[in-house]
Amino acid sequence: MLYRSVPVMIALLLTVGGAITLPISTSACITLAQADTQSPRSARKENWLQELNLSKEQIQKIQAIRRQYQDRLTQQRQSVKQAQQALKDLMASGDASSEQIRQKFNQVQTMQQTLADTRMESMLAIRTVLTVEQRQKMTELMRQRGKPGRGRGMGAGL
Repeated sequence: MLYRSVPVMIALLLTVGGAITLPISTSACITLAQADTQSPRSARKENWLQELNLSKEQIQKIQAIRRQYQDRLTQQRQSVKQAQQALKDLMASGDASSEQIRQKFNQVQTMQQTLADTRMESMLAIRTVLTVEQRQKMTELMRQRGKPGRGRGMGAGL
């Protein structure tokens, strides 16, 4: 069960905004996303990714993959939020029929699935950059962290 959450966590860590800094060498590092300050959550991401010992080439490839998916993921997340809010509004409305609410609910589910599919595509693309050892190390780190992915499993590990 724990393995099911790893792909989701990877996708989130590597495709969602926030400051993620990866070492290129002992004296230089590369920022995947811009941020003025680093939150504790971002610091955990940084430590976790540093332990994978990514090469400069791997970092560049991951950055390119992330850029490829970033706009689509941002748009899809925003659309899901808007649809969820519309569903809440319908539920609170005294005028909405059960059929209208069901239709909106189905729309939200479809949009969430599309977002999950895009995250999975991104994760699979990033996965091809990692070595077998890095995948194993990442799985080990996720076990040590506990509660990865908040129970949203999407596959059987890397």
